[in-house]
Amino acid sequence: KNASDEYLPGDFGLRFGYPSDEAGQKRMQLAEIKNGRLAMIAIFGFAIQEFVYKQGVVDETPFFFFPLVESMHKYANSGYIQ
Repeated sequence: KNASDEYLPGDFGLRFGYPSDEAGQKRMQLAEIKNGRLAMIAIFGFAIQEFVYKQGVVDETPFFFFPLVESMHKYANSGYIQ
């Protein structure tokens, strides 16, 4: 039996919590597709934000991409936080 025969979309070899019944596997596959679609919409939103503000998303909202302490330190030293 080939290892690729056992592969299912959304199954990365982590068996903990992965349903063994057909309905549960279909639900997990649908959830994986929906998660991917939501991620594509989010990236599209980032692209629109960069186009409108002419500044990168990482520069516009650094608290999403860098540790909070680092972002607060940068703002405190730039005079943004009084």
